[in-house]
Amino acid sequence: MSAAPLLAVLLAAPYCLAYSQTPATTLLNSLLAFAAWGALLAFGPSASCATTDRAAAPRRWAMPALVAGACAWLALRTGTLADALVLVAAAACAWAAGVARARIVWAGLLVAGCAGVAIALVQYFAPSLADGRWIAVPTVPGRAFGNLRQPNLFSTLLLLALCAGVWLLAPMRLPRWVVPAVVAWLLLGVALSSSRTGMVGTGVLVLWGLLDRGLPRHARASLLASVAIVAAWWALLWAWGHLGGTTFYAEARLSTGSDISSSRFGIWRNTLALVAAHPWTGVGWGDFNYAWTFSAFPGRPVAFFDHAHNLVLQLMVELGVPAALALLGALAWLLWRARGGLRHPDAQRASLAACCLAMLALLGWHSLLEYPLWYPYFLFPAAFVLGTYLAIGGVSRAGDAAARPAREPGAWPLRTVGALMVAGAAYAAWDYQSVVQIFAPYGAAGQAPLPERIATGQRSTFFAHHADYAAVTTAEHPSQVFDAFERPLHHLVDARLMIAYAKALEELGERDRAVYVAQRLREFRHPLGEAFFRACDEEGDAPLPFQCDALPRAFEPRELEPRAVRQALAQR
Repeated sequence: MSAAPLLAVLLAAPYCLAYSQTPATTLLNSLLAFAAWGALLAFGPSASCATTDRAAAPRRWAMPALVAGACAWLALRTGTLADALVLVAAAACAWAAGVARARIVWAGLLVAGCAGVAIALVQYFAPSLADGRWIAVPTVPGRAFGNLRQPNLFSTLLLLALCAGVWLLAPMRLPRWVVPAVVAWLLLGVALSSSRTGMVGTGVLVLWGLLDRGLPRHARASLLASVAIVAAWWALLWAWGHLGGTTFYAEARLSTGSDISSSRFGIWRNTLALVAAHPWTGVGWGDFNYAWTFSAFPGRPVAFFDHAHNLVLQLMVELGVPAALALLGALAWLLWRARGGLRHPDAQRASLAACCLAMLALLGWHSLLEYPLWYPYFLFPAAFVLGTYLAIGGVSRAGDAAARPAREPGAWPLRTVGALMVAGAAYAAWDYQSVVQIFAPYGAAGQAPLPERIATGQRSTFFAHHADYAAVTTAEHPSQVFDAFERPLHHLVDARLMIAYAKALEELGERDRAVYVAQRLREFRHPLGEAFFRACDEEGDAPLPFQCDALPRAFEPRELEPRAVRQALAQR
């Protein structure tokens, strides 16, 4: 019995999982993606795109080598084990490219997309049935997001599923209405999400339909009609709202006149300012949130962003302009060199290359507005799609490759990496429970006192920063646990953490730094910050607390690092 159907269901599972555990809402989805892709690498079929042309082989090695080099550099520069492991897994997914595996991955995406639309219908028309365990609870009436909990991610999943469905189903001997029906079903989900990113993304489908003459006529017609189909669904949802049903969120947003960029223009301006201040080496991998939070931006967006919401800007601000341009240039060169796959003599491979290019365009478009590749359940498919496109483009002697499938190089290492991914996901899920016990205690371990649970969480391999966050934000005197600020400050700074850090600095006698942190907090106009500054409005003769002081002098973000503070204290 073939393992392909089971693997396809496993690959679909991360997109369908609604159950979550605090504090990281999507972590279980990410770990499930690790396990599913590990299972594909360990137990899936061998690749069938491998090149027999020695001259073309370097192109096949280029992406894994590039990612492996990035992993080594990242581990040396930041010591971030988790990020390095994610990139290693992504490199393995890119190396695993092949037609046989592509069929499984495409089937998994199609299953996830079709199931996601069913979930979205419940969220839109019967939200009371969403229990949070099987179906994520909708947060905004008239807008669905599947179990991914984010409309733009959901719409991108549906568009990827549509690409996969067209490539899988179009060559089959099925009734001609099947492909148009699947396309219409998936585009219904895009409409239910009210995602502008998804709506614009349908233009990629139209371009694919225009340019790929190898597709059957009914499949091309379905792609060409995708924009019209979404518009028709939007019109029907608008009409439903005016007939007494749920008001369509897209209409409600237009009528409010809200910020069309959803604060993106503001965060992009701030990011460009940081790039100008750190053009050569950036602020450091993973440190955008820290550098942005502790830089003075009086008109900043008030949400606590941990990403620039643009992949190009993100690479520039964290790695520096030269490294970002080198990475993007290498990617562009690889895509251009592999363009021959679009004219492959094997029609199946040529069609697959066109499908991959459409998927990469969709992911690229979304990455210019948000950060889908920071989620493993989008990063791994993206790496696989890129690897497949490059592998097809590397087969220049198609006669040899078509006559006899090439032996997959590095099969045992790849299967070993897959097995380690499955085992690693299981270990990480177990490791995560030590911090879950801090925020949502359960069972016998949850009966332990909070300090004991925090101490246990601080021994976690991957998630100790969550325990450190709990330690510093619950301490009566944060300065007494000052060393615990190191990890959470470089994970995600929020209002609660800023208040605790400012108090700790004040208690240590670093009043200037404490006032500077408080002033940055004021820029966010957060409810917790407003309560923190309420003491400044009180009348009386009592001295005002430190957060009410005028700003004494500016600090660079690196001067606020706990290690810099310790050095300043030692020099007194």
